[in-house]
Amino acid sequence: MFMGSSIGNFTPEEAIGFLSEVRRQLRPGDMLLIGFDLQKNPRLILDAYNDRQGFTRDFNLNLLTRINRELDADFQHAHFLHYPTYDPSNGACKSFLISLRDQAVHIGGTVVRFRKDEPIYMEISQKYTPEGIRELASRCGFSPVKNFTDEKGWFVDALWMAK
Repeated sequence: MFMGSSIGNFTPEEAIGFLSEVRRQLRPGDMLLIGFDLQKNPRLILDAYNDRQGFTRDFNLNLLTRINRELDADFQHAHFLHYPTYDPSNGACKSFLISLRDQAVHIGGTVVRFRKDEPIYMEISQKYTPEGIRELASRCGFSPVKNFTDEKGWFVDALWMAK
């Protein structure tokens, strides 16, 4: 079982590699239940990653906090802008932190320099179509058995059988 839409944190190529390896660990007839976030209206997706409460922004900035604490760094949150993007043609929702100035950040004994407007790629949240999910299953050695969707049709838990 691989719940949630954690598979969305992989690029499509990484998802194929991961799921192919999962398949190699299973016997024919074994089942996999896996969650996917579906493609939907681009504005809805982009708004979710640029939410008014700042959850996604805070999630990404928290990585800088952890680096500061755990690796003795001196990132300044105020020097970075949270910037999400969504490409509806391929379902890739990506988040970046953009340096708002030329700056030098100390991480332990190392200095890392950022140019003004330089992005730090933080995450991908890949969205899928039902057809893309079926294709992914087949490509990785599974047969789709059944899809379970939420009331709005925004998410799928897919049950697959190893071929």
